[in-house]
Amino acid sequence: MMIPVRWTTAALVLGLGAVATSAAPSRFEAGVLAELNRFRSDPAAYASDLRGYLPRFEGRRLRGEADGEIDILTNEGVAAVDEAIRDLRSEKPLPRFQQSDLLAAAAADHVAVQSRSGAVGHYTRGNGPGERMKARGGGPYVNEVITYGHHSAAGVVHQLLIDDGVPGRGHRHSLLRPTHRYAGIACGPHRVHRTMCVTLMSHSPDGSPPPPPKRPPVTAPR
Repeated sequence: MMIPVRWTTAALVLGLGAVATSAAPSRFEAGVLAELNRFRSDPAAYASDLRGYLPRFEGRRLRGEADGEIDILTNEGVAAVDEAIRDLRSEKPLPRFQQSDLLAAAAADHVAVQSRSGAVGHYTRGNGPGERMKARGGGPYVNEVITYGHHSAAGVVHQLLIDDGVPGRGHRHSLLRPTHRYAGIACGPHRVHRTMCVTLMSHSPDGSPPPPPKRPPVTAPR
């Protein structure tokens, strides 16, 4: 089956069952976190993983990799994959993400709503990721990436890095941000794209304000 889905809104897992209401990660969610950390540990080496996409293209159509996985009509075809490979080759290792239960809970709130509605995007009932974090008792200093449609943890991460059709490659740059130290992930079914996965990232486990920049010491005049 072919659907006109961008990679920015396309990735994840079938058969996840009901959306988790707790922050305890499922096996799949833990797998996505592990894949993110494998990428961040050595982005330059991870670039070679993306080469596996190239033989699957027929023009702009990307054939589904696993049984039952949908084909995706991309915007840019192999050009976006080649660009991602070149970009990652110049990146240095980054700090690994630590699991945050609070970030995962706010991500799960979004999955719970969109699983039922079939909507896509970062807002539910006018509330974005910052508002969802504040409702959970955290702060709004978070960054969110979402995928719909794939069946593997690697597919989720690959899709965000390739970032087909997204001006500025915002999802890729979010995953490459060195100030992001914590992540919370929630995945579940989706009425339209079958599956979805939300990743919330922050410099802190609760989205609290970042510390003020350090000022150089003031030296008294002699």
